[in-house]
Amino acid sequence: MVEVGLLVLSRRAIPFIAEKLASAAQQVRTRLYVRIDPQRSPNELRQLIPTIYLYASQKCSHLDVRVLLKEKQGADYGTFLHELNEKDDGIPNDEPTPFKHVCLGGTFDRLHNGHKVLLSTAALLSDKITCGVTGGEMNRKKTLYELIEPLDRRIDVVEEFLKDITDGVTVDVQEIQDPFGPAIVIKDLDCIIVSQETVKGGQAVNQKRKERGLSELDIQKIELVEGSDEILKEVKLSSSSQRYQLLGSLLKPPNEFLSTTTSTVPYVIGLTGGIAAGKSSISKFLAENGCEIADCDKIVHELYDGNPKFTKAISEEFGVDTISNGTVDRKKLGSIVFQNREKREKLNKIVWPAVSDVIQERIKKTTSDVFVIDAALLVEAGWQSTVRQLWTVFIPRAEAVKRIVERDGISEKDADLRIDSQLSNEARIAASHVVFCSLWEEKETQRQVLKALNHLRQNYIKK
Repeated sequence: MVEVGLLVLSRRAIPFIAEKLASAAQQVRTRLYVRIDPQRSPNELRQLIPTIYLYASQKCSHLDVRVLLKEKQGADYGTFLHELNEKDDGIPNDEPTPFKHVCLGGTFDRLHNGHKVLLSTAALLSDKITCGVTGGEMNRKKTLYELIEPLDRRIDVVEEFLKDITDGVTVDVQEIQDPFGPAIVIKDLDCIIVSQETVKGGQAVNQKRKERGLSELDIQKIELVEGSDEILKEVKLSSSSQRYQLLGSLLKPPNEFLSTTTSTVPYVIGLTGGIAAGKSSISKFLAENGCEIADCDKIVHELYDGNPKFTKAISEEFGVDTISNGTVDRKKLGSIVFQNREKREKLNKIVWPAVSDVIQERIKKTTSDVFVIDAALLVEAGWQSTVRQLWTVFIPRAEAVKRIVERDGISEKDADLRIDSQLSNEARIAASHVVFCSLWEEKETQRQVLKALNHLRQNYIKK
């Protein structure tokens, strides 16, 4: 096996692209460059490239496949896969690109083969490319937008890909905050590249350019790379489907500084999530699958109901009136801390260490291989670095509002206030090792959780 390989496709090999890619997948670990020898005309390549990327998705989806359009002299494209190539004595194409300056746009989240067709088409049509990458509010209507990669990374990946597959191209990749971006500003543009889904967007760009006295753009449409997703009802390869596949997967290495050389039992994970996200259901499901659960809400109630050390600390900080018959008077304590941030922080400094003490004792006594700390405020308490993995369940804000209104019988405004008082989904996800989304039916959420739990037990638990 090699990390990076180079596959050369002759004219005689074209009918056997699928077989060639499947064979290459057995020899290459990470990236596969594809050279078409001799080079075809732009029109021929526009027909051929979507086919190559389609088969790449089917036969070697684990590889970063890149079809070379114009190679850089002296560049290293990996190990030449000799046994997969055939000689071809054709004459290389040297036609000029048909347009002076093309533009295109998209989210470009987790660059996939559909994106590669779009960007490759741009490079075939012009040596000068302006590409808009969506930012801000433009992304919020997308499925699982909370998992979209950072803007800077998406911009860098687009630029790197274009400059990698073709030599001499001038690339300007920039953030766009609306559907038009630089396409209605740059005078020398003469072409816009769209998919079947965005043809109307291309037409809208031309209308705006016309209103501004700019020339209309030639609209070039590409075909989408086929794909399928039963949950998201997708029939094309999409970033949404790729984000969906991340649910229940390990997004970053566990906190291995907590590991031991002899045993990882119990393996401690933290489970958190926003209001109405479905954390309690996941906690119950984990318990049904052999995990011990430490429910921090219940532990706090137990402390309030008569733990002498705890009630003494509350009395000393907030006054003897907060203690009644040896237990904490929640109503009186609440009236003191509810609208006073400083006092809430003082309360947290008492509560969380006390909860932690209870949890540590339970961890010492557990017979389960996985111990779950279930806490809504786990990240706020700074505990994400004290567990081996942090698991977070989330739902889109609109769904959270809907659930809270239906469950608690309050107004949407009050539901919004409750959500705003918590850490954002994005902040929790950024701290997490695994994320779940309970937007769909319960068995789908359970599938995600079981995926994470099975991976954990198979790869990280040593008994």
